[in-house]
Amino acid sequence: MSPVESIPTRDQVTSWNPTPLKDIAANAGKIGDEISLASAYVHKALHDDLHWSGAARTAAEDRADREQREMRAVANAYYDLESAAEKLFQAIEYSVDQIKQIVKLHEVEPVFIGNDQAWTVHNMENEDEAVNLSGSLVSYATTIAEADAFWKPKIQQAIDEIRRMAPIVNGVGIESSGSGLSPARAAAVEYANQWALGRNPDYADLGEADCTNFVSQCLRAGGFQDEGDGGVPKMHRDDNARWYYDDDRTGVDKSYTWGGAPNLHDYLLRDNPKDGTPSGSEAQVGSITTTTAPVDPLALSRAGLKPGDIVQYELNDGANAGTINHTAIYVGQKPVTMPNGETVMADVVDYHSKENKQVPWSLQQGSDESFPLTYHMIKVDYPGD
Repeated sequence: MSPVESIPTRDQVTSWNPTPLKDIAANAGKIGDEISLASAYVHKALHDDLHWSGAARTAAEDRADREQREMRAVANAYYDLESAAEKLFQAIEYSVDQIKQIVKLHEVEPVFIGNDQAWTVHNMENEDEAVNLSGSLVSYATTIAEADAFWKPKIQQAIDEIRRMAPIVNGVGIESSGSGLSPARAAAVEYANQWALGRNPDYADLGEADCTNFVSQCLRAGGFQDEGDGGVPKMHRDDNARWYYDDDRTGVDKSYTWGGAPNLHDYLLRDNPKDGTPSGSEAQVGSITTTTAPVDPLALSRAGLKPGDIVQYELNDGANAGTINHTAIYVGQKPVTMPNGETVMADVVDYHSKENKQVPWSLQQGSDESFPLTYHMIKVDYPGD
């Protein structure tokens, strides 16, 4: 490598802060550990903790073995990223620091250091000292360039591997439009992730009662058509056979099925749904007794739900206790840390009222008084499924 052709310049080095490399390494290592723990948990659960037999068990165990290998490959990619980032940090930290100190010490008017790859020191009375100083700066800069040339491709290789393998781990493309999903489902999930932590100004903000309003927006983003336009403003909003949101010169007119959790439940499960409008079926109903009760973190996917499907809850406190009063949308899987400190792979959901993005499906808003709660898993019939 020719230093004059490839070493960084004065302005480049003095603007660098190598510390983020150390942070990247630390975070990559943590993610690798979480994925490794999650893969071990899922593998153990299917092989050792479930008491079943026959072809279903064999198929599930084979899949668990395959997914564990895939997850370990992703974890290894994160560990490679950790190693490469840490090594690059160690290789350049001292040289960057030395260059900054030299520049600060010697660059006093009229002396200045040229912004060139020769690191020429100008206007120094002692020319020999100027040449020696330039030589030192070039040496440090060359060390930086050589380390960058060696480790940067390894960092990129690890990143590329993570990007290639990540869809296998999360199964549904967390933070993306979705892997293996129909375009309609992918669009609903993408919308959910986009607005999980905010409110779309194109719709009314229902404050602490926004959960079903948010999920209805996701369904519309997934290609579903409104059913009924309200007719005379607000005349038909209590009709559970309609699902619509109007916002015109007369003001917002939305059906109860659009913003009300029990109404949406009844609407989705209605008989003879109209083509192109939201409909679905209840896959499973169950209960969670306490905030610390053991709950299968992958219960949604095991019940056959796909990202874009819905979970509704009967939180056992407040004015609507004992009825369906909360709605969330299933968006995929990712490693999460549970309240007991254990990191597991979990089905995660987005929901509003209190904005939450990609949180375990079993950890819902509310207080300890919300339990025991009842959940309703609903498979939605998306266009193109």
